[in-house]
Amino acid sequence: MEQSESGLTGETSGTAKERPLKLLLEIDLPDDCSCPLSDPDSDIENAQNQINDGVCHAEMTVTDETGTARVLHSTTQVGDACLCLAFSEVGCVPRTRRVDGDSLFVETYLSDRSVISELVDQLQSAAERVRLRRLTSRQDDTTESDPATVDLSCLTAKQREAAILAVDEGYYQTPRQTTLEELAATLGISKSALSQRLNAVESKLTTAAFDP
Repeated sequence: MEQSESGLTGETSGTAKERPLKLLLEIDLPDDCSCPLSDPDSDIENAQNQINDGVCHAEMTVTDETGTARVLHSTTQVGDACLCLAFSEVGCVPRTRRVDGDSLFVETYLSDRSVISELVDQLQSAAERVRLRRLTSRQDDTTESDPATVDLSCLTAKQREAAILAVDEGYYQTPRQTTLEELAATLGISKSALSQRLNAVESKLTTAAFDP
């Protein structure tokens, strides 16, 4: 398995695949986390990681109180609860853009939305909380806007699976491109069970997005 600047890619050597989706996640690390990014002495603006023989090598661009930028290198023994491993399990390359208190803002690129659910499941084994800050497609308007914050950890794995499928198949488009019956058949569940699952998703995400 090939190494990348920010961990294992999960891709074989010599392959190149387009990844049109850019995902920005806000990740809260637990208090007992050994990751060097979890308790920085200075403001971190950018970080890159590489795992080699069970050791995580991290290079961080930090700015001290005088405004001087420095690049620091650290090595940490990789444990089971490691963000880099979580990303590598689904073949994604994390790029830590900044650290704000206990929160890491991590960017990665995806081939399709179906990877989101699997990535969140992997991250939840290492993180205290995972929030989706922005999902951008290369086909989308490139104009920047204020990101919506959605706490994906409020959904179960089955709820995320149903929601991602519904979005991908055009259930929430106007006019709708699919029906509950077709989606339920794909998931192998009843129409009523899927309806209850999507209702729960919509309720949870609405509360997560708008409840102060």
